[in-house]
Amino acid sequence: MTLPLDLDLPLSINYTEGADVERYLKDLVFELQGMYNNITDNVNGFIRNNEEVDQAKWIPTLSGTTAGVFTYDHQIGWSIRQGIFTQIYFDVKWSATTALNNLYVELPYKVTLSDQKPFMGVLQPSGVNFGAGNTNLVINAIPDTYRGEIWAIGSGAVTANLAIPASGQLIGHLTYIGIEGE
Repeated sequence: MTLPLDLDLPLSINYTEGADVERYLKDLVFELQGMYNNITDNVNGFIRNNEEVDQAKWIPTLSGTTAGVFTYDHQIGWSIRQGIFTQIYFDVKWSATTALNNLYVELPYKVTLSDQKPFMGVLQPSGVNFGAGNTNLVINAIPDTYRGEIWAIGSGAVTANLAIPASGQLIGHLTYIGIEGE
């Protein structure tokens, strides 16, 4: 949800006298309350975590470019949405998987369409082999998808997608721009 660019208030010329003036004031108050609610919702944001119910739930899920099943020890996630700005915080630990190729996290909101990959977050890995020359991992929100790809990085090393480890833990944070109306 985004903030409106225009204000659509009732026009007083449509109301003449007496009861019409009272109706005009009620309509005006109703519209102003609606705008205020829209502003506070966007400024305060929306939170999704794994302890809430129904559509408010976001459980971080891992996947691979070749689908498979992950055996999770835990999946803890929070998503905060302020307008189209999205922040995610997660802690995922798995002990086995049948997924193959490159590892990624399913994101709760679609990433805006953008050139390249401007939205990068931090990871604290445990029990994960990075590969030759790499010393850490990052998460990149891939434009026009619901995917946060895990990339291995290091000084003098080529940045590359992380091949799915058999087990491990990722604690992370990512901020990205989503799309309107989601």
